[in-house]
Amino acid sequence: MNNEFVGEVAVVTGGAAGLGREICLALASSGAKVLALDVDGAGLEETKLLSTERGGDLKVLQCDVADSESVKSAFEFSEKEFGHCTIMVAAAGIALYTDYLSMGEKDMDRTIAVNLKGPLLCAQESLRQMEKAGKGSIIFISSVQAVMSLFGCVVYAATKSGLIAAARTLALETGKMGVRVNTISPGTIDTPMLDRDLASMNREEAAKFLEKVKAANVLGRIGKPSEIADAVMYLSSPKASYVTGIDLRVDAGFAALKNI
Repeated sequence: MNNEFVGEVAVVTGGAAGLGREICLALASSGAKVLALDVDGAGLEETKLLSTERGGDLKVLQCDVADSESVKSAFEFSEKEFGHCTIMVAAAGIALYTDYLSMGEKDMDRTIAVNLKGPLLCAQESLRQMEKAGKGSIIFISSVQAVMSLFGCVVYAATKSGLIAAARTLALETGKMGVRVNTISPGTIDTPMLDRDLASMNREEAAKFLEKVKAANVLGRIGKPSEIADAVMYLSSPKASYVTGIDLRVDAGFAALKNI
């Protein structure tokens, strides 16, 4: 453990697995008091166990970020347990890769609710506390798909692009509170979401897919969740005290590379 974030209170959505879990563990291991939110109770308990093993101060709570009452209750719980929230990271997200014409309204609504509405609800609740604290950092986890389109991702890409616009615009309103708002756009990262993409493929198909993914960026490899957590740690720290309204791409140059 280090003490870089002692005195900070962080609420992180999507904390049961993948990027959200790694972000929770990194913040807690650096001294922050962390509340991990997710709909997956079993996954949250695993995150809590991992944090305890590393000596972190982390609590977990089941929460549906698309539900305003659930979000409000979660932030009330966090304030009661830890004090005013000073770091909020919206990492919860779902990806439903499907042809747009065949996508049902129910799936469309859920994708928008979790990926866009959810982060906005969490930002609103966190801001009520950050204003009292006189400081804060809000981070939305977006995606390179906000700027680099792939087949089957119309609604997903729209939500991720919306997060970038929302953060940039929200930063205008929160500067006077001492609150910074930024987004991080990961490229392909080794998470359960990637595993689900590979699940429908046989071994040969999966191997070819991974080679294509690796070749689609400058560094020729898939990213690690810890590399996104490192970006969160930077944007949440005093080292980024003059950084707000930006989108930080952590994508190994994927958005800069044109394969021809």
